[in-house]
Amino acid sequence: MNIQEFYDYITKYMTAEEALKKLLLTYCKQYKKLKAIKGQDGNPVCIIAAAAMDLGWIIAVEKNKEEIRGLSVGTQEYLDSIFKN
Repeated sequence: MNIQEFYDYITKYMTAEEALKKLLLTYCKQYKKLKAIKGQDGNPVCIIAAAAMDLGWIIAVEKNKEEIRGLSVGTQEYLDSIFKN
């Protein structure tokens, strides 16, 4: 099934709101599974970093800090637009 066929199927049998809710629920379940590999909690920062690398995105993390206060991920163009310096 390609994207258009999948889209047509979803919109035929449910509202956009129902489809979005199911999509978000699926992502939440997948995230919980990733966090519970072999009974250990996965670090959300590691999960985000792995996903960003898979998408070919760039990861921006604050320098010289003992803990991460924020994380920015996206394409080079996106990061250039939010970090003017």
